[in-house]
Amino acid sequence: FWLKAAVAAQAFFGPLPAMARPRRSAAGVFLAGVVLLGAGTLFVGPSPAGPSSRLGLAPRRAYKDDEERVGFMDSPIGQAIGALSKALSDSPLNDAKIWLAKQQAGEYNEAEVSAKLNSYIKDNSVVMFSYSKCPFCIKAKKELDDMGAKYLVLDVDKMGDEGKHLRAELAERTRRTSMPNIFIAGEGIGGCNDGPGMMTLKKEGTLLPMLEKAGAMR
Repeated sequence: FWLKAAVAAQAFFGPLPAMARPRRSAAGVFLAGVVLLGAGTLFVGPSPAGPSSRLGLAPRRAYKDDEERVGFMDSPIGQAIGALSKALSDSPLNDAKIWLAKQQAGEYNEAEVSAKLNSYIKDNSVVMFSYSKCPFCIKAKKELDDMGAKYLVLDVDKMGDEGKHLRAELAERTRRTSMPNIFIAGEGIGGCNDGPGMMTLKKEGTLLPMLEKAGAMR
């Protein structure tokens, strides 16, 4: 249970920084407490690797663990965490979340990272910035796989410093720190369920036309 809860918390707040500088504000202190509570039981941390792509060319791995995480997301606790994340993103505390993402990233060349982010978004019909074990990310990937869509997925928790830098730039640009963060034909559609979210677009009947227009359907 705690492993699943911690993984879900990581999806919203990101990996806990090794050295986080305290912020002299109530919002910063409160958010740091929330992050510590969620990440304190995180048994599985980020591992170094490069970006991966799902372009329909490689066989898919077994989804046993992924299905369990999606099941947790659909549980009452998972739904409560999702509601909490949305509430935080709509509140003044979202600024504190963005600040935390910038602190986790440390110092970096903002112009260079911004250009790289632009390249990922513009050079791919669909790109998803993701956490590898986030249940909402797994559900979004599975949905695109089931639809037969071509897309690039960047698991930022497996990209070392580059992933932290990309997440910080995404936070500045989209006001979102949680994952997934999805773009179709260069347009940000939010995450899995919010912003408006991929599943929201599917329910409205607009997701497939967007993917077709972007040239993402095989």
